[in-house]
Amino acid sequence: MQDGGADLLLVKANRKLKVSDSPLIDCLNALLAGPTAEEKNRGLVSFVPPGTRLISAQVRQNTVYLNFNEEFRYNTLGREGCAAQLKQIVWTATEFSTVHNVQIQIEGKTVDFLVEGIMIRNPIGR
Repeated sequence: MQDGGADLLLVKANRKLKVSDSPLIDCLNALLAGPTAEEKNRGLVSFVPPGTRLISAQVRQNTVYLNFNEEFRYNTLGREGCAAQLKQIVWTATEFSTVHNVQIQIEGKTVDFLVEGIMIRNPIGR
């Protein structure tokens, strides 16, 4: 995402990743690693909380179930930061044609809210 002051703009960041058997996991882990130096120079930022790890990912019937560690819940940037965090995750995962929705899980459990007012109980699409 690009931080343009008060307005946030979702921007696609293209990166070259090694070929593997799990490209979806590789892309999500690249997102979790944060912006590269070149991306930072372009003003791109990540809203995913530091320390967030992807524990597992499983695609079932066009929905990917993403299981994150507890740090995923600790966004210090308020509701707008949490909303941006979800957009970054959902838009990255749904770049794959087999994924239409994302179900967020924390430590293996489906929780109702990321923060007050941002429900993650059900799968999220673009």
